[in-house]
Amino acid sequence: MHIRTLLVALPGLILAAVGLTHPQYLDASTAHHWRDMHIVLAFVFPLLAAAVWVLLDTSPPVVRWLGRVAAFGYAVLYGALDTIAGVGGGAMAVAQNGRTPVIDPLFDIGNALGTPGAWCFLVASALLFGGIAWRVRWKAVPGGVVLLFGAYLFLDSHIYWPKGVLAMACFAVGLAALSFVSPVRRADR
Repeated sequence: MHIRTLLVALPGLILAAVGLTHPQYLDASTAHHWRDMHIVLAFVFPLLAAAVWVLLDTSPPVVRWLGRVAAFGYAVLYGALDTIAGVGGGAMAVAQNGRTPVIDPLFDIGNALGTPGAWCFLVASALLFGGIAWRVRWKAVPGGVVLLFGAYLFLDSHIYWPKGVLAMACFAVGLAALSFVSPVRRADR
């Protein structure tokens, strides 16, 4: 196994593990954990985009660039969701001693950004699957199907247990499987 395979799986594994601790609701008892967890997640969620970016390296040029644009869109939009609703919402809940209507606009704008971000990840995943399948054919199917299933689950699950945790595990397995079967770009190219 290449170190690349381990590294592209790592963000999904970390997110799945953290998802096991993600509160189902934001209230006074969960506000500190909610805020602090999302501060940490701000450094992990973009690594999913980085994994896709790296694995697109040997895809045809159009697929590579469209996939990277979609991965970038995911990183920006989903990062905004996590910062606004995760960190900001949690900080407001700490200050308000629980979730109050004052916090709702943070979740409204966060979700308005996060939803297209999740769709960007689905598009990037589909392009990655296609780009790797273009080179290795059927060998890409298991990893691609698992990755796309996870991306589908992610559309409305964030990392909440159980659906979101399963989505993150699918990202880890799917990206690792695609890495395992995809060619490694030579350093001299």
